[in-house]
Amino acid sequence: MLAGCESKLEPKECDKLRGDAFDMVNKAQHCNTDTDCRQSEWPGCAKPISNATFDQIKPLAESYKTGKCEEPKVDCKSPPQSYCKQGLCVHRELGAPEGAGNTPTDQIQIQ
Repeated sequence: MLAGCESKLEPKECDKLRGDAFDMVNKAQHCNTDTDCRQSEWPGCAKPISNATFDQIKPLAESYKTGKCEEPKVDCKSPPQSYCKQGLCVHRELGAPEGAGNTPTDQIQIQ
């Protein structure tokens, strides 16, 4: 393509960019500390991702925008805070104290 020409991408190219970004967002997001985690900005609703993944997705998002791809409308709730838990970026569930859902220590059976 020559510079200055229309830079609109084909719908299938747009779908591939978005699909590749979803593949990255949906993989395990490894971290060492809470500062390694952040919210994704694209594609779809915010998910907890690592800064490394954010940096990998950024060029795909820019190509998607400059390619004038049409973003599907998605109804997203405001995401809970993302943080690093046991080496993975996760969302802190609102209203659930740390350790909620864990087996009470008096009910743990070691066999």
